[in-house]
Amino acid sequence: MRSVRLTVEESAKPAFVLDDLQTQQIAESLEDPRHKIMWNMNLWMGNRIGETRALRWKCIDWETGRVIVAESLFEGKSNKPKTKAGEREVVLNEAQLAELREYKQKHYPDAEPEGWVFPGKRNRPIDAGWFMREVIKPIAERLGFPEIHWHALRHWNNSAMLNSGIDPTVRMKRVGHSSVRTNMIYSHADLALQKAASDAIWQRLQAAKQELERMKAGSQAPLSLLSVTLSVTPNRGLPLSP
Repeated sequence: MRSVRLTVEESAKPAFVLDDLQTQQIAESLEDPRHKIMWNMNLWMGNRIGETRALRWKCIDWETGRVIVAESLFEGKSNKPKTKAGEREVVLNEAQLAELREYKQKHYPDAEPEGWVFPGKRNRPIDAGWFMREVIKPIAERLGFPEIHWHALRHWNNSAMLNSGIDPTVRMKRVGHSSVRTNMIYSHADLALQKAASDAIWQRLQAAKQELERMKAGSQAPLSLLSVTLSVTPNRGLPLSP
């Protein structure tokens, strides 16, 4: 019965369902490197937002591309992920790992293993509520998108894998659904399947990015998109985000 309940819960759609192009319209409008990579990581991994906030540099295996999800932050408290299956490893592909490595080398080259991947003020991670309210929602509003929440990115990730034909077991492992039992031990076959899922997600996002570039080159981009890049999220430097 538990698996049935979770399947229903996870299949429920958020109020607004992002399409591929919309993910990139928002991504292009983000100027703070932390904001952009945090947005992308949610698209790549399909995490719950508390899991993304809780990522530390020690969670990343640069050799294999594994990102360990073992912690979640909610209302200032650190806990284990929502379910036992939430404690998992998500494997990034080479291109995703390269973006993450560049972000670290450029902005946090001396970060300690315990350091937050997305640091905010007072030695805490970025405030996800502030980020959504003050950065993402104003961008979405100017682009003419309906109400958006963090879960829309998790839903997009799962839908992208589903529509790309990724095996259900792999999808459930990556997003931490409790209906699949997993033990954190990955064979070479598991790594290959996980990377195939990351490749599928990456290819969809790259195609959307190219489509956005074609729209702009042909002067077909909505005026709101062009104005957002200039007016939203002024560059105030990395230390100023909550």
